[in-house]
Amino acid sequence: MDQKSNIKVLGIIPARGGSKSIPYKNIALVAGKPLIYYTIDAAKKSALLDAFIVSTDDPKIAEVAKSYGADVPFLRPKKFARDNSPDIDFLKHAVLWLEKHRGWRPEIILNLRPTSPLRTAKDIDDVVALMVKTKCDSVRTLCTPYPHNPFKMWRFHHAKSSKIKPLLPTKHYQRLGTDVPRQLLPTAYWQNGLVDATRVKFIKQGIVYGPDIRGIVIDEERSMDIDEPNDLNIAKELIKKLNLQ
Repeated sequence: MDQKSNIKVLGIIPARGGSKSIPYKNIALVAGKPLIYYTIDAAKKSALLDAFIVSTDDPKIAEVAKSYGADVPFLRPKKFARDNSPDIDFLKHAVLWLEKHRGWRPEIILNLRPTSPLRTAKDIDDVVALMVKTKCDSVRTLCTPYPHNPFKMWRFHHAKSSKIKPLLPTKHYQRLGTDVPRQLLPTAYWQNGLVDATRVKFIKQGIVYGPDIRGIVIDEERSMDIDEPNDLNIAKELIKKLNLQ
């Protein structure tokens, strides 16, 4: 993979070592394999990725990723691997490092989070195919939120006075408030983080997404994001059910 010079579509697997909710979450065992394995496996099986790398700040995670055939070309600087570090930090760092040290100048970057182990190679390829077909700026995978529709949500406008306002007023608000039959509400989709793609020109500008963003809906069952310890058990059962081992 290091010898390639015509990288057009690059996957980046971000795997920092500082998880608080689950220590070393990205290499926690799920169905007998480290969590990051499932994302590496999907990336390896993708037909439309030209290459993929793991961006981590942790040597232990780097060694585990390498043992499953991942390319780990650098250790990410700690300043880009904090709890509150935005995605643009590690994405831009990877793009500039690879351009400087390998001469890679990909057109499209995919963010493949290891905390979404139920993603498949087809999910990755569907996103790339949509980018190529539509020539759009960015693509996000989505799922329908359940059970709450954001058009029935409120926010406290003034907490001390307890005044509230609708989070997202609809065209029916003046007459019906938020008591709108669900059949009249717009369908809202949740960003599930399985696959996010954007063009590198925006990453270099410090922007994660361009103005023309398209979406692909993924079934809700595969849209889980590992956050709490019990999520590992849920993922284990789903991995077995979906035959993703």
